[in-house]
Parts: sequence; structure tokens; C-alpha cells
Amino acid sequence: MQSKNITNSRLFIFAFAIGISIYLFYIYITLVPAKTHLDHYDISSFKQEDRIAPQRNELLKLLTNPLCGRFPMLTDLNVSDTNWQVTNTSNGTFYLYNAYFDDREALKNKSVIRILALINKIDVSLKAYCQLWYEGMNEPIPVKVQEYLMIWPKYWGTNEKGAGPYLMTCPNPLSNVSLVPQFVSFVEEECGNANNIFEIRNKRPKNGHKENFLISVKSLDFQTDISLLLVEWCEILKIFGVNKIEIFIINAHPNVIRVLKMYQAENLVAIKYLKFPHELPNKASESWHQWTQNDLIPYHDSFYENLYQYEYMIPMDVDEFIVPRKTEDRTWTDLLTRTIQKSRVKNETFDAFPTMNMYFVLKSVHENETIPGIPKNLRFLSSIYRAANFTPSGGNAKTFMRMDRVLTVHNHFPFSCLDSGNCKLFDIRPEDGHLAHYRTDCDNPECKLAKPNPTKDTTLWKYKDELLKNVKEALQRLKEFKSDIDIEGLDIKLT
Repeated sequence: MQSKNITNSRLFIFAFAIGISIYLFYIYITLVPAKTHLDHYDISSFKQEDRIAPQRNELLKLLTNPLCGRFPMLTDLNVSDTNWQVTNTSNGTFYLYNAYFDDREALKNKSVIRILALINKIDVSLKAYCQLWYEGMNEPIPVKVQEYLMIWPKYWGTNEKGAGPYLMTCPNPLSNVSLVPQFVSFVEEECGNANNIFEIRNKRPKNGHKENFLISVKSLDFQTDISLLLVEWCEILKIFGVNKIEIFIINAHPNVIRVLKMYQAENLVAIKYLKFPHELPNKASESWHQWTQNDLIPYHDSFYENLYQYEYMIPMDVDEFIVPRKTEDRTWTDLLTRTIQKSRVKNETFDAFPTMNMYFVLKSVHENETIPGIPKNLRFLSSIYRAANFTPSGGNAKTFMRMDRVLTVHNHFPFSCLDSGNCKLFDIRPEDGHLAHYRTDCDNPECKLAKPNPTKDTTLWKYKDELLKNVKEALQRLKEFKSDIDIEGLDIKLT
């Protein structure tokens, strides 16, 4: 009898254990995704505000192991030259730079993740995936890469020896319930273990209000001391109404760094240090195509990092700026208000507003001329002779690019836009505004024309008194400014 009771007890315990296991398994498959495919996620009740129930989070911790990929550890990452994460695939090497969230209105209630990369293939045909990590989920949702968009027209020449710039796009599978992924990995195998991970950039203005103008300066890479020129340039842009100047630095003179750090402390400048993958040619003498295409990485990083912060981005160098020509127009807002009003007769929506280029060349027949009241070492105010004509065919133009409509950018024009791919441009009239491009000397045909046949142009002088005052005050602040690299400030004299 005792033996029978023991047997019955064991059977009862066994049956109870089986029952508990079945119950726990039922809870597991109900509340925890058994596979990584989207069909196995119960997303009908997901909301951005309440995310995932706390009970489910506890079950995730207690019952699950990752079934499709895992969050990469630091030791898993294949990092190259600080800025890049490298993935080798069956269809080339991917140098991954950054990732961004994009849900602009022109996408029509959809959202996507953009990944910026250099890829050593001209035509990428790889079947690959983005593993998307959402808050509260302990495994990613993999989605197929939707597009590899090369940010460079093939008819400009291909980069056979290096790696070309690409914007990769993956759809957000939970966009219909307004869930935003926090991290992304790029993998060739759907559930493979990744050797890269990126926090998805998605900065929004704190008050919901966009500022107007973002300047992006491609990678500075020279040791010339242009500190005074940089002060004058920044003060001019402040008068024009620029909100932020984002500058990428590879190599710069210490005095240039001091100036930029002061303006960074004043919230005008954002400094980003940049190195390109050492595996690729990085000098113009080694590969002109690689050197030129590299510039598109910082421009696109600046554009997508600040996608919701500003109305317009303008790629620009430190020897140029767009000048409103009308006496009554003092700021870029004035210039664009005038231009947009003129564009309305077309009854179209425009993506960008380019300006024509005008060269101001220091080494002209007037290079030794002294101008009373203007220090000669103020490069822009003291240079008042320019080419008689604009650079033909829109060459070297600079453009106000709408951040809500442009998809890919170039130094001079947008490459592509969201609505139809092709961008609709409305030219700023030359009598309203132009790009003033200042050169010490030059060897291209258009620039050479400025030297023997200069035309006097004092448009910038309408800002003369304000600019002189602001530059002097900035130099005084610079003299007193102490940063992490300065024991003493920088003393620059006007001569």
C-alpha cells in the first residue's frame, strides 16, 4: 500500500510538473515572440506611451534566451579608426558610419531607418538585414534592407579602388503603432550575430520648434592658421541669422581649434572629429574619387543627425557665404522670404533654392589697395573686387536645401528628394542674392577671369559697422577664453 501511495504521489508530482510546464509554455508563446518574424509579434496593443506591460518584461527576463541574434558586446565590434564599424560580407566590405530615424511627412505615414556607409562595390546586390532593437524586447526584429542608394552619380566616374558612399534604408515594421527602434545592427544572415551596433539618431527640438539654418562644413584637413578669417566668417554668418555651424575636423591648426571651441561654448559651432578608414586611400594624390566622395559622409551625417532641428541645411566652406544683395534684406530669412514669394507663381513645391557663384580673388590688379577704416587682414570686408560675371551653368553654386524634402545631398545641389526622386529647384535671382566665394588665387578658367577684369562690389559693406564691432568683441572674448587646450586665450590683432 505504501509503495502504491509513493507511486501515486510521484505520478501526481510528475503530472503537476507537466501541467505547470505547459502553462508556462503557453504564457511564453503568448507573451514572448517565439520567432523573430513580425507575424509572431502581438503588436495590436502596443502604444508609444505605455510600451510593453511590466509583467511581460519580467517574463522576458525569467523565461527567454535570445532566439534571433543577440545584442553585440563591445568585444564583438569590428571598429576601424574610431568612427567606423566594419562588416565583411559575400558582396563586399561595408564601412558603417551612423544610423538615423526618418519619419518625415513626405514618407506618407511610414518610417524608415537610414544607415550611412562606405561600400567597396559599385553595384550592391546583397540580400541583408537590419536587426532592429526596440525598448522592452530582448531580441531584435530583422527586416530586409530595402535599398542601397549610392550617393554619387555614376556618370561622374566610379571609384574602383576604394569605397563609395551609400545611404542604406530599412523599413520600420512597427511604424503603424508608432514604435521607434533604439538600436540597429547590419547583418547578412537574418538571425546572425552582429559585429556592429548603432544607436539610431532621432533628435527632436525640445520645444517642438525648428530653427532656420544649419551650415555643414566638410572635413577640415590643413594646418594653416586661419583663425582671424574664421572669426570674421562666423560673425558674418551670425548677422545673416545662421543658427548652427557643424564642422568636421581631420587636422587643423591649434589656433583654429581655439576659435572653434570658443564658438562651441557660445552654442554657435558644433565640432566633430573625423577619421576615414585607414584601409582606403585618403589623399587626393592616392585617389581623387575616394577623396571627393569622402566629403559626402560628413554632409549626410550632419543632415540626418539634425533632420528635425532645422528648416534648411547649406553645405559650405569657410571661404564663402551667401550674401543678400537687396539693401532692405539683411538676413537669409529676408532673402528666402523674397525668393519663396517669387516662386509661388509656379504653383509648385520646391525642394531647394540654389544661388549662383561669384569669385572674389585677392591676387588681382587691386591686391595692394588700402581701404580706409577696414583692417586689411579682415579678408572678407577688405576684398571688394570680384569677377565681372557669375560662374556659368550654376557651377560651384551653394543651395538652401529643405530638410523636410531632400533625400541625398552634395556640396552644391541636392542629389535626390523624397517625392519623386528628382529635386525641384528654384534659383535665387542674382539681383537678390549670390554666393561670394573668396580665393587668394586660383587656376580654374572661371576663377582666372576674375583677376584681369575685376568689378568693384561693396555689397558686404552694408554690414561694415556691425561686423567690425562684432569682430572686435569676439577677439576680446577669444583673448579671455580658456578651454581644455588653453592655458591662456588667443590674442589676434587687427592690422
